[in-house]
Amino acid sequence: MDTKKTASEIVNAIGGQQNIKSVTHCMSRLRFVLKSDALADDSVVENIDGVKGVMKQGGQYQIIIGGEVSKVYASLPKDIQDEADVGTGSTKNRSLKGYASAIFDYVSGSLTGALPVILGSGMIKLLVAVLGLFNINGTPTIQVLDIIGDVGFYFLPIYVAYTAATKLNTDVVLAIATSALLVHPNLIAGLAGDGLSFLSLPVYSTNYAYSVVPPLFATWILSIVLKGVDRITPGWTKSIFRPMLALLITVPIVLIVFAPLGAMIGEGLVKLTDVSQQYSPWLTKAILSALMPLLIITGMHHAFDPIMFANLAKVGADSFFLPMMLANNFALAGATLAVTLKTRNKNFKSIGVSSFLSAGVAGITEPALFGVLIRLKKPLIAAMIGSGIAGVFVGLLNIKAYVFASPGLIALIQFISADEPSNIVNAAIVAVIALVASFIIAWVLGFEDVGSQANASETCELATDHQENSIASPMNGKFVPLENVKDATFAKKLLGDGAAIFPSEGKVYSPVDGTIQVMFKTGHAVGLLSDAGDEILIHVGMDTVTLEGKGFTPKVKDGDEVVKGQLLLDFDKEFLVKEGFDITTPIVVTNLGGTNKTIESSLSENADISAGQNIFNLK
Repeated sequence: MDTKKTASEIVNAIGGQQNIKSVTHCMSRLRFVLKSDALADDSVVENIDGVKGVMKQGGQYQIIIGGEVSKVYASLPKDIQDEADVGTGSTKNRSLKGYASAIFDYVSGSLTGALPVILGSGMIKLLVAVLGLFNINGTPTIQVLDIIGDVGFYFLPIYVAYTAATKLNTDVVLAIATSALLVHPNLIAGLAGDGLSFLSLPVYSTNYAYSVVPPLFATWILSIVLKGVDRITPGWTKSIFRPMLALLITVPIVLIVFAPLGAMIGEGLVKLTDVSQQYSPWLTKAILSALMPLLIITGMHHAFDPIMFANLAKVGADSFFLPMMLANNFALAGATLAVTLKTRNKNFKSIGVSSFLSAGVAGITEPALFGVLIRLKKPLIAAMIGSGIAGVFVGLLNIKAYVFASPGLIALIQFISADEPSNIVNAAIVAVIALVASFIIAWVLGFEDVGSQANASETCELATDHQENSIASPMNGKFVPLENVKDATFAKKLLGDGAAIFPSEGKVYSPVDGTIQVMFKTGHAVGLLSDAGDEILIHVGMDTVTLEGKGFTPKVKDGDEVVKGQLLLDFDKEFLVKEGFDITTPIVVTNLGGTNKTIESSLSENADISAGQNIFNLK
């Protein structure tokens, strides 16, 4: 299928671009909000290559595409996509909570994108520190390595500008240019000398290298300015006047107002951490360390990134975030180790070993947190307690990290300092305390092992039928033949054959061993690729994408490897029913046509079925 041709023909068949208010997509459908449905020719749309059907629901003109929907969506005119939040179809939330959420998403998303180069440079700085232990200093090679290590931090405004521009979907090159000015040698020299001014307005004297907040402000301002410039410049002049006006307007605003504001915020964050050091630092860091696993789960730990970068830039060391992450990472590793040694499930033991090594050695905690601890709950509590105990010593010993790296055994040398030789010893003490405390607490608290009946609420008991061609039920409930689903897309098997479940509880488990192909941000659907090569779609309820994620809590993400019976998703069943949604959940094999397999099931309508029980076979 030529997705560009399909997208173009769809736009023409539904009344042209001028008839489209907004568009988004879910797992299988393009969802248009049209100014007039009467201008759309259903018969023409249905005959377009790649289109499997048309539905009109909830004020939306829905075009069923299937697995290629994201590619067709990407081929639609860009200005149509900009009218809606990509992938969710949500309207903007203009409440205070909505603005706060948008700001946090912008900051965390931008900083997360810049982490690879920061981590790479941080590890090189660690290498230089290790070589320094062997008195290998002052050589040209060490000087070059030191420069390579600095490049990830000194030019941080440029990297943040790039990721922020990508996040805001604005001009990347102009964003880089705007923030690159902040580290221009002449600007730095001018501010360090007699100072600079623009149109008699003084430019705040500071050094923007290593900064995070100023480029976030600068890119945001640029995105606003560009929209205004686009409105006032005729098409034939855009290539000349658009970039010129954007820079002329944005740069002075940034230099005079927002970059200084960002710098002041950064300096304020440093002072905030200084205050926490002066008044009960052990209590502050104990509480935050204990809460850190929950902050990571929600992504809110990125709120500390500006503080960390500001500390590294202004003070040369971070005594706040990275030391608490040291306590957190080893606590998660300790609790995971206890689970690994105690579980009798061989598959889960294997997951535990890799997760423990990932957290304890490499400082990468997501596998331990999401793959092991959240799943069992009690070990997560143990990790939080262990992290809190270690956080007490983080505050009492005033531990400092001198370069940025995710704290683990490999990166422990980030706490080495020639001026404070005891710092690395204290860091090792905190790591041991966190590891041992969380291990002991997790062992004592215990947990319901994976696969046990008592733990069925989090990991379902697998069916005794272990045939490679069997698909397990992803939930508890009543069996519903697919043709009886009250949605023509599924009932007519446009996406593929399968079955459906009317759920009795709000949990979705993996029906196969395999890989998560896509977990939608809205949480209403998940696509898997089984180890046998079958592509399986689980779609919770009818038209639930319109909830924009409300009531859904995904437990896995794209690319995760999962085992049969692993919890994939929580959803608020009562909330969905109260909101009037049909919660019948189709389970569809979407690539039957390419495998020549057929569906076979012996279950009758309304038959009780348990998660993990065989729902149908592929013959």
